Amino acid sequence: MGITVRELEDRKRDYFLARSSGEDLEMEPFCCCGKALEQDYFCTDCNHKCNLTLIVCEDAGALALAKKLASSPDFHKFEVETLAK
Repeated sequence: MGITVRELEDRKRDYFLARSSGEDLEMEPFCCCGKALEQDYFCTDCNHKCNLTLIVCEDAGALALAKKLASSPDFHKFEVETLAK
């Protein structure tokens, strides 16, 4: 099924939007308000530092790579979801 951007905003969840690029995983950080974040993860609209522990995947390739990443000890706190179309 998947999760929508609206649901993420309603739940106030910061997240990475992930897509596969060949064998690589590209992740773009977003605040729960929907604003794309810079690498410091600070949202100037909300005036807070975002906590990104959710990876939302746009495609099956990204989902497979994100699940592999989240299974490693360094990333065990990350959750993985699919983006609803």
